[in-house]
Amino acid sequence: MRGGEPVVIEALRVRALPEGSCDRLFDFLRLYRDALQMVVDRVWSINDKFSKKKLHRLFYNSLASMGFRAHHAKEIYIYVESLVDSAKSNGGRKPVLRRLSTRIDRYDYKLDLDNTTLALKLHNGYEARLKLIASSERVEKFKGWENYELVVKYDGSGFCVSIYFKRVAKQVRPRIVMSIDLNFDNITIAVFSFNGKLIKLKRFKTPHRKILTHRIWVERVQKRYPRSWRFIKSVRKAIDRYGERVKNISWGYAHKIGDLVAGLALKHQSVVVLEDLEKLGENNKRDRRFNKRLGLWFYRRIQFCIEYEARERNVEAIKINPKATSSKCPRCGKKLLNMGIVY
Repeated sequence: MRGGEPVVIEALRVRALPEGSCDRLFDFLRLYRDALQMVVDRVWSINDKFSKKKLHRLFYNSLASMGFRAHHAKEIYIYVESLVDSAKSNGGRKPVLRRLSTRIDRYDYKLDLDNTTLALKLHNGYEARLKLIASSERVEKFKGWENYELVVKYDGSGFCVSIYFKRVAKQVRPRIVMSIDLNFDNITIAVFSFNGKLIKLKRFKTPHRKILTHRIWVERVQKRYPRSWRFIKSVRKAIDRYGERVKNISWGYAHKIGDLVAGLALKHQSVVVLEDLEKLGENNKRDRRFNKRLGLWFYRRIQFCIEYEARERNVEAIKINPKATSSKCPRCGKKLLNMGIVY
């Protein structure tokens, strides 16, 4: 939220080719990684919580002597602070950085979307220019958006650039209400007028049973090799492959539903109402079978995609307390009776 208005944030992730020699860029990535490791090593043994102001006072002179610009140093403070806090809060070991990756502030680069070029300001006054490999359709979407920071990394096969954009979402004034009820096996979309009259009711099946099937297969393999499945390469690869399928199924479905709901909400100028399920796992600790289904239920992904797609289309999405929301029939309004099966 910025000034009370919702903000849409999205990243343009592309491959990039250096224009000319890439030696200076490689030197900068290595130097950046070494600087991060130096700061992590020095603050790890100190139990006090470090703020960016304190990190700046302790390390700015050292970073400046290495050739970093002021905004380079600021990004190093931010990354070290989050990295150390995360590792200590999870009881982990001291982080050891190996990847060549850098986060660059908007004042240290110049982006030209028309020519798909990127100029980076490196250490000691050096510069590097990159040609972004992206289709004109993807680039056109972000014209008019505000870019702020980017990430450059080398993954062994080439350079990847992630440029982060944001814009203020000016919400349309709603005329009707669209409520979303998330269940294990289906998603129910009910459209109401402001006086409570049901306009439309539609249900969509979820791929939860399909995901459950993949999960059962993985558990059978793990039971067959209870001690050695982590060390047998072929078995581990098969388990990873099924895990990737589960992730692809859930994210694919979540994006599809999010796009569908946001499109309908924009078409009918409705506000999207979701259930606040943040404490669902804490409040519903039941038997093992139920907990397994709950663990595979990807409601957070669905809600995230619905909220994001709605915000991108300037549609308002809100969350409400789900208590007693399923006690009345959405068609006739009468109270439901629980007789093993809800009627």
